[in-house]
Amino acid sequence: MSRKFKLFIAVSLDGHVARRDETIDWLFTDADYGYSDFYSSVDTLILGRSSYDVCLTFERYPYAGKRVLVLSQSRTGVDQNGAEYTAEEPFALAHRLRAEPGGDIWLVGGGQVVRAFLAANLVDEIDLFIHPILLGDGLPLFPAGFPETKLRLLSTEAYATGLVRLSYGRA
Repeated sequence: MSRKFKLFIAVSLDGHVARRDETIDWLFTDADYGYSDFYSSVDTLILGRSSYDVCLTFERYPYAGKRVLVLSQSRTGVDQNGAEYTAEEPFALAHRLRAEPGGDIWLVGGGQVVRAFLAANLVDEIDLFIHPILLGDGLPLFPAGFPETKLRLLSTEAYATGLVRLSYGRA
C-alpha cells in the first residue's frame, strides 16, 4: 500500500492552531493522547518554512531521527538538523514520496501547507484533536482558500480532560 499523507493536529474549539503570535501555550501536555503511536508510524514530516522556524526556537529539536522536508521558495539545501528545503509543488512532492519506500507522511503544518495539500486532494487522513478552549483569535486551521472536501468519519475518542479526537479519511 502506498504511503499515506496524514494531518495530525490540535485545534482550539473555535478552530485555531495557535495564537496570533504563534504561541501554543494552551495545548494540553498532561497525557500522550496517541501521539507516540502516531509518531512511530511516520518517517517523513512536511512543514512550511514558518512552522519549521518556530520549531527551531524550541529548547530541543523535536524531529530528530525523522526525515523533515521544509517547503520554501527562498531556501535550498539541507540544514544542520538534516531538514531538506524544497520548492516542489504538493502534487509533485506527493508523487515522488509515494513512490519511495517508507512509513506514512505527517503534514505538520502550517496553514499554507495544509491548504495546498487539501486543494490538491492529497490528504488521506485527518486526526483532529479539539481542545476545550475558545481562543477568540489566532491562526485558523482551515483558512479560506481550498475547495470543499468531503470526509468520512473513521473514529472518535473523548478524554476526561474534555479533549476530543476526531479521525477522518477521504470520502
